[in-house]
Amino acid sequence: MNRVRPTPLTVVLLTALVALVCTQPLSPPGSLPQWDDLVLAAVGGWAAWRCRRLTRRMGRRDRLPWQVLGGGALVFGVANTLTGLGVGGVLGGLGGGDLLVMVAASGPPVSAVLLGGRVRGTNWPLLVIDGVMVAFALVLVADVLVLSPALSPGAVPHDLFPVVIGYGVHPALAIGIVGALCTVSTAAVRRPATAMVAMTGLFGLASALLAVHVLAPAGLWADVADVAVVAALVVGVRAVQLAAETAAAPSPADAVPVVNAAGVAVQVVALVGVPTTLLTAIVLDMPLQDGAIACLAVVITMLLVRIVLRIRESGRVHADLLRSEEDFRGLVEASSDGVAIVDAQLRLEFTSPAARTLLGVLDSDLHPCLLDLLHAEDRVRVRRELTVGTGDVAPALHLRVQDAGGEPRELEVTHHERPGSGRRVLHLRDVTTRRRRERELERMAFTDHLTRLPNRAMLFQEMGAATAPGAQRCLLVLDLDGFKSVNDSAGHEAGDLLLVEVARRLQSLLRADDLVARLGGDEFAVLVAGAEEDAVEAAQRVVDVLAHPYRVGNRSFTVGASVGLARLNPGGGQVAFRQADAALGAAKQAGKGCWRVHTDDRVAQVSGDVAAAMTTGEVQLRYDVVATSHTGQVTGVHATPVWAHPELGLLPAPELWAAAERQGSNGALQQWLLHQACTEVAALDGGLQVGFDLPAGQVHADELAGEVAAALAGSGMAPRRLVLAFDEEVLQTSSAGLIPALHTVRAAGVHLCLNDFGMGSTLWSQLARVPLDTVRVDVRGLAAPGDHDRAMRVLSAIESSAAAFDVYTLASGVGSPELYGAIRAQCRMAVTGPVLPSGLTAGQVAALLRHPSSTLTPHPGERAHADA
Repeated sequence: MNRVRPTPLTVVLLTALVALVCTQPLSPPGSLPQWDDLVLAAVGGWAAWRCRRLTRRMGRRDRLPWQVLGGGALVFGVANTLTGLGVGGVLGGLGGGDLLVMVAASGPPVSAVLLGGRVRGTNWPLLVIDGVMVAFALVLVADVLVLSPALSPGAVPHDLFPVVIGYGVHPALAIGIVGALCTVSTAAVRRPATAMVAMTGLFGLASALLAVHVLAPAGLWADVADVAVVAALVVGVRAVQLAAETAAAPSPADAVPVVNAAGVAVQVVALVGVPTTLLTAIVLDMPLQDGAIACLAVVITMLLVRIVLRIRESGRVHADLLRSEEDFRGLVEASSDGVAIVDAQLRLEFTSPAARTLLGVLDSDLHPCLLDLLHAEDRVRVRRELTVGTGDVAPALHLRVQDAGGEPRELEVTHHERPGSGRRVLHLRDVTTRRRRERELERMAFTDHLTRLPNRAMLFQEMGAATAPGAQRCLLVLDLDGFKSVNDSAGHEAGDLLLVEVARRLQSLLRADDLVARLGGDEFAVLVAGAEEDAVEAAQRVVDVLAHPYRVGNRSFTVGASVGLARLNPGGGQVAFRQADAALGAAKQAGKGCWRVHTDDRVAQVSGDVAAAMTTGEVQLRYDVVATSHTGQVTGVHATPVWAHPELGLLPAPELWAAAERQGSNGALQQWLLHQACTEVAALDGGLQVGFDLPAGQVHADELAGEVAAALAGSGMAPRRLVLAFDEEVLQTSSAGLIPALHTVRAAGVHLCLNDFGMGSTLWSQLARVPLDTVRVDVRGLAAPGDHDRAMRVLSAIESSAAAFDVYTLASGVGSPELYGAIRAQCRMAVTGPVLPSGLTAGQVAALLRHPSSTLTPHPGERAHADA
């Protein structure tokens, strides 16, 4: 069983109490030295020393109130040293010790004054009035119930009157002032102020007990007073300790004014105590002395003054609120951007004039449901975005509406929730013109500048577009044979003119429903609307027509074409392209100038509903371990989706995505995978990052930011632990909205990784578009197999250039222990690949984290597997 270790303050408190118990028999009245007073002096000195050490770590302004408190403890220690040695008289005997104790007792009120001055917008007149009112209320209670009966004629010698009055009135004054001044404090000193109120209460108890001891000498009163003093000093040190802890970790919220429950309790007790005391005096027929009547007059006067000040303050605040409301309304109504407020049911509660114009709100119905004003296709998405928690950064929404004149408009909406109200504030901006220009730029981005044909991005977009039920399409990928000789012999200008002629011929020989695109260089593609027989016929026409001679300037050239053909299943654009490209390779090997059809179409054999597979658990995630090269510590995992198909076995991610797109479930699959990856990794120990690939041609850019935010909110995972990975093909084949969406998720704290770095554009060109955190380098493309020296030279150069832009490097595809060892020895980067555990389930990752050492140090000739 674990034992609870006492805190140092508890040890000091217990030690001091034991010392008092031990020294009390040694300190009878009249003897010297008074050992109990010397114990109190030691505790006071310790408290002053401790306060000094704690305040040294604070700023000058922060430390002053607590230095005053420590100074009071030091003066108290000196007073008890003098009385303990008999130099300053006996406490309660109107000597130097009593005067020093009174000086020390002023420490908490002075500290409270300094703390009250730190509250932003401190209303000093009210604070002073509250302090005077509470102090005199407590003095009234003490005078009627304690002092007047105790100081009746003959009860106490006249020379002790000042001592009794001082020790009796001091608790009321100190507690009243400290309680009133600490009623409102900053958030940073709320707990220290509460501790100071408690310390003042303990000092007040000790003072009152000393007054009783003077009136009726008994060892019990003095002993209990000593215990209260020790407890007060320890609590005072605790107050300084809390203040030092807050000052060491400042926060913007520390300056916010808050109400202190301890100060409120003091004020309530004081004000309730006045009528209670007066009622008790009337019932018991106790006389009211002149002092009590004077205190009552002061309390009533302060109450009246406070009421007058409150009335004036309330009027001023009301006038300020009215002016602020008028100013705010003027700003909102003058703004060209609209402002609207919706409730939890998305009903418009408030709309500015600009918002009513933008949304098309009729004067006859100023509070319609927002969804009723939107385009039907936008309603489900907008409801999800506005009702699901989106974290700190809410992505901008794009809405389609009809304005008051019936004209279609596109609006950009930023929004935030008003805490605790259930309402959401929307800021609307008309972006119709901007979006039209963006679409024009996007059209230009989808066009080949030389041939004016659609480019690769447009081809993939068309392959991913929905088609009529039962419609068939095929993809032709063709490459010119002998084109290099044209460039070599006649120059690139002649080659460009030949490519333009090839584009014209392709467009002339195909139907209007077919799409011709230039992939780059001398590669073209044709999307044929029809069955495989129609595509074969089109492929033969392409081969025949492109084989005719070309006249360029005053020269003639003869080039041919090789064609690869593949069936395009609905949504299977990526798979169809790879299959057609493989068929093109077969045509090249067959002697060029011919066509070939891809026949091994595994995706076409896939049966089953992807949406149902996600529900039943057939769609799963597999994780590849990512570790640091220099420490071997597991820092993250890379998530890859697979489909455990009941008939075809384990289908990899490309085939899963192709099947999902064919069934129209790719959007739901992206959302599910994000949520599942965040949920599974958030449940693991170690704060791992999880990487998630955005597949080319499958990204729903408009929904990405909202889905990421919803996945993070649903799993409770910190945004910095999620890494979205993508390659250049994703950027080229996605809509123009992807780049703003990536900026939005990056602003929320999500990390971005560029895959296959070094195989395309430079890092500088990508950083100009996307704020990257990591680049992923496939080491298998850096050098020939087994040439580790060249691979390391290239990898080190990439790491250096990336580090210059504060971008981290991840080496992937590391398959040999020798290369892994070289990376560990020469680089400081992340590593993943077959040499480390891969293809793990979430449960296997959890087991690996419990026993990582044996699986992350492969020896030469060994590889790590999923069962490692």
